[in-house]
Amino acid sequence: MNSTELDTAYTALAEAIGRVGEGNAQLMLATLSLSLIAKMDNAASALALIKQAEELTKEKP
Repeated sequence: MNSTELDTAYTALAEAIGRVGEGNAQLMLATLSLSLIAKMDNAASALALIKQAEELTKEKP
């Protein structure tokens, strides 16, 4: 995916989150995540991305 396509995807995601509302954003992101994981070639790639996302969003002491 080139930078223009990536920007288009990010924008579409942000707009979709806005449309579903804050109360449904978590469910939408979980549903999207499961759909994207199902399209991955192997579990190792999915697990690496899950770990990365966890590290980036973990609460800092």
